[in-house]
This record gives sequence, structure tokens and C-alpha cells, in this order.
Amino acid sequence: MATNIRVLALCGFTQNANIYSKQLGAVRKTAKNAEFVFLEPPIIVLKADMPWNQNLDQFASNATTEEEQQTPETTPRAWWLTDSDRKVYRRIDESIAYIHDFMVKNGPFDGIIGFSQGACMASLVAALLAKPGLNAGWPAEPALPVPKFVIAVGGFAPSSEIPDFAPYFPIPARVPVLHVIGRTDVVVSEERSRSLIDACENSRVEYHTGGHFTPSKASWRHFFNAYITATCNGENQNDIPPVASFGPSGTSTPVTASQTPRGGTPIPPEDLRQALPAPPRR
Repeated sequence: MATNIRVLALCGFTQNANIYSKQLGAVRKTAKNAEFVFLEPPIIVLKADMPWNQNLDQFASNATTEEEQQTPETTPRAWWLTDSDRKVYRRIDESIAYIHDFMVKNGPFDGIIGFSQGACMASLVAALLAKPGLNAGWPAEPALPVPKFVIAVGGFAPSSEIPDFAPYFPIPARVPVLHVIGRTDVVVSEERSRSLIDACENSRVEYHTGGHFTPSKASWRHFFNAYITATCNGENQNDIPPVASFGPSGTSTPVTASQTPRGGTPIPPEDLRQALPAPPRR
């Protein structure tokens, strides 16, 4: 089947395009009518950039900050750098201009998928596409198409004071945003993801029982495929059947922003009130 949907894929902190491509391998094989374009972040993460934590595996990354051990496939990258308090995002304007230049030269793209820091970056790109001119590195011309969907896995809203991203939000309702949350995610908690859910006027939430990673079991692969195809065909994201409709998937509950109090936590179904099983070892 010929591909006719193009998806820009933005990896997480300390990952790179190669790592993220492998992690989405099963999803890509299932979504046969979509082409995933993995953009390499412009910033290389050095050991000195993250003195508070050298455990890159925590970020679902098998890269290394040991320069003598690095290859292009194991070099950790980022869309911005920050200290542990997350108040200042360094070099993010560089990444914004970089992504804009890439999209002008290599677009158009129908949608965006991002993981963790990449999910946050995807939300900023969506805001810039919907409201161009917010950043000097993202000029209003040439006009770029507003994405038909954004998939934010383990995402969060930017928390920086410098730059101030308040004008970017909320992301308007014409941009549907799917938020995928791991119930046992200790890197980006559900509360932190809630900051991004509340910052989008057209949100949908799906849960999995695992931690900080993109779920890829069969039910999730087929759900992602259905979601991408349906939204690109103009269907309402909340009309797409939930993950559980595609087979056993663990915890899966579609929740729209309008169904959840702002800043609140959605009430899980009855089966979620029982203790969740331990996530599988990866």
C-alpha cells in the first residue's frame, strides 16, 4: 500500500532519531499507509548537562554520555537543555528555528508524534503552526499546514519561565491531541502530563499500565494506525474506538478534556480501582 500520510516524529530527551525509530518500529510496520519522518534533535547532551542524573535508561534511551563510547546511534540528543528546576530552557529557540527550516524544506506533514520531551516539543510546534509568529524563529510566511493530529506520549506542558510559553496555549480545538499516559510512569507522572492535557482545547487521553515508554503491543499498534488514518480523514478523534477495542491492552480509558475538571484526574473505570499489575520487564 502506498503511503499517503506523513508523520513528523520527535524523540525524547537523551534519545535520538535512530533510537526512536527502533522504538516505533512495530507501530510503523502496522501503520502501512503512513510514513514516519524522524528528525534528529540539534543539541548533543553532554555529561555536564545533566549532573543530577546519568541514568539515561530512565528516559527510555540506550545512548551514553561517555564520549569515548559514543557512535552516531548512541549519542544522546535533546530539543533543549535545562537544570533540575526546569525554569530555564536553554537553546530551545535554536531548535524551534531548526524544526521550522526542516518542515519548510521537507514538508508537508499531516501530523506529529512525540515522546516525553519530544511530546512537549510537538505541542509547541502545533501551537506555532496554529498561531504562527509567536517566535522569531517561526515566521508566519511561508504558511505551513496545521497538523491534523498530535500524539503526545508521556508528554508535559513546558514549565520554563525563560522563555515564557504562556502565549502558545491553549492549543486550539482544531488541533486534536491524543495523550498517552503510563499508569506506572515515574519519569513523567500523570499529574505532570495533566498540565499538557489541560493546555489543549481538544484532548483525548488513553492509558497503558506500563511506565515511561510508547506502548507497542498489537492492540496499541492497531489503535495508533486507526487513530492516524481516521483523524487524517477528518474524523473526530473522540469517535475512534478505544485501545481495548483492538484486543487486550491493559488499562485503556478514553477521556476528553471536557469530561475532566481542569487540573483534575479522570475517574478510572471499576477495574482500575484494583491494584495494577507490575509492568513487564523491558
